[in-house]
Amino acid sequence: MSQKTKKKRVPRAQSRLALARLRQQQREQRQQTAAQRAQRQWNKTLHHLADLGAMVKQHADSRDGKQKTIYEVTFEEKTHQFGTRFRVQRWLKRERERQAEQQMSWAERHIAWMIANTCDDHGNPWPD
Repeated sequence: MSQKTKKKRVPRAQSRLALARLRQQQREQRQQTAAQRAQRQWNKTLHHLADLGAMVKQHADSRDGKQKTIYEVTFEEKTHQFGTRFRVQRWLKRERERQAEQQMSWAERHIAWMIANTCDDHGNPWPD
């Protein structure tokens, strides 16, 4: 092996190592940012649930030897159980939409229905 080949090989290995370290740092930074964003979103969800008048309880449940967190939401004397925070957030979104729809007048609901179904007052499709 010539001296020139060996000289090239060492810096390449060092630069690959430096690149791997940089990628690892970037990955850790992205994970940390994502965790912070998720925590902010969950705090916002808890705030919205409190505004709605819902109670949230978290408890650990072990099924099949795995530890899971179960979220119990009590709202209007009904208890809903969710396995993930995401499902709680989806339920909250649907519930808020339902309440907003109840607040709408008949005309607003009718307009929303016409737009959703792309038809006029009588159910006839809009012309293209």
